[in-house]
Amino acid sequence: MTKRLLILIHVYLLLLIGCGEDSTGPSDPLESWFQQPNDVIVFMSKADSQEGELYVLNKSGEITRLTHNSLHENNPALSRDGTMIAYQAGQENNQLTWELYTADISGGGVTRLTNNGVIDAHPDWGPGDSLLVFGSFRNEFGAPAGAADIYTIKTDGTDLTQLTTSVWEDNDPEWSPDGSMITFKSNRDSQQSAREEIFVMNADGTGQNRLTSTVGCESDHDPSWSPDSRSIVFSHYAGSRLWIEMTDPEVFASSWDEFIPWNVRSVDLNGNIEELTNVEYAAGLPVFSRDGASILFLRMGFILNPAEYLIGMDHRLILIDASGGNGEQLIPDDEHTPTLEYFDW
Repeated sequence: MTKRLLILIHVYLLLLIGCGEDSTGPSDPLESWFQQPNDVIVFMSKADSQEGELYVLNKSGEITRLTHNSLHENNPALSRDGTMIAYQAGQENNQLTWELYTADISGGGVTRLTNNGVIDAHPDWGPGDSLLVFGSFRNEFGAPAGAADIYTIKTDGTDLTQLTTSVWEDNDPEWSPDGSMITFKSNRDSQQSAREEIFVMNADGTGQNRLTSTVGCESDHDPSWSPDSRSIVFSHYAGSRLWIEMTDPEVFASSWDEFIPWNVRSVDLNGNIEELTNVEYAAGLPVFSRDGASILFLRMGFILNPAEYLIGMDHRLILIDASGGNGEQLIPDDEHTPTLEYFDW
C-alpha cells in the first residue's frame, strides 16, 4: 500500500469524526482540489526541515519537495505560464541575507537574481515572465534602509529599476494580469509603523493611488489581483494591538487574542470595499483562482494549552467563492499543516 493511500485513508477517517473545516465534505479528501482550474499549488513548509522549503502539489495529488538546502525559502510566486517559480531565500533569522531566486517548477534551473546585504523579498511576475516586481529595503546607495520601495528586475538579474521612492514602506507588490498596473501595500499616508493600506500604480511607477484607508491598529496586507485586473483581494487586520508585535514570541503566545481578527476583503479600482469573510481568527494571503470564481486563503488556527497560552498553530488552505462565505478546507490535514505558510496557485 502506498504512502499516499495510507495518508488519504487516515485523513478521511479524521474528516468523518469532524476534523477539518467541513465534516460533510467530499468523499475523496482531495476532490475539491481536483475540481479546481489551477494546475498546481506551490507553498512553503518545514515538514522535512528546520528551514523553510518549497513544495508543489499537482493534480495527481502528489506533493513534491522542490528545494533541498540550508536556506529558508519563502514567498513563492508562480510564473504566468506555470513553468517557473520566483521566491526569496536566505537565513530565516537574518533578513539581510534574503535574496531573490527563480527556479523551474521541478526545482531545477535555480538562478540567483540579487546578491547584496539588503532585504529583497515578495517577488511577483510581470508580463511575458521576463520581469519581476519586488520589495527591497535599500537606499539610493544600495545600502540597507529602514523601509522598502518597489523595484523591478529582469529574470536574468539585470536592469534593476526603482518604481517608488518613499521614506515610508512600500511592499508586497503584485503585477496585474493585464500588465498595466502594480498593487502594493504602504504606510506612506498613515505615516504609522504597521498601519499599511492598499495602493495601485501604473506599471512604470506613475499614477500612485491609495485604495483603502485604516484607523487605529488596523492594517491591510498582501494584495492580489483578480484575473480581469478589475479588483484586488487583500488581508485586513483589525486587532487591538499593532500586528508587528506578533514578532515577539512571548507577547504573541500570551496575548494571541489581541492579534485577531484578520479577514479577507476585496477592493475595486474606485476604492469600493467588500468584506468576503467575517471570522474571529486569522484569514490571510488571499489569491484568486485562475478562472476568478474562487479565492484561496490561509487560515491560521491557534493551539492553546489549558491556560489559553499559545503553544502552536495550524495552517489550512480554505476555499471560498469569489463573492465570499465560510468556505471549505481545500487540502486535508497532513505533515505540512503545522508550518505551511506563503503559497501561490
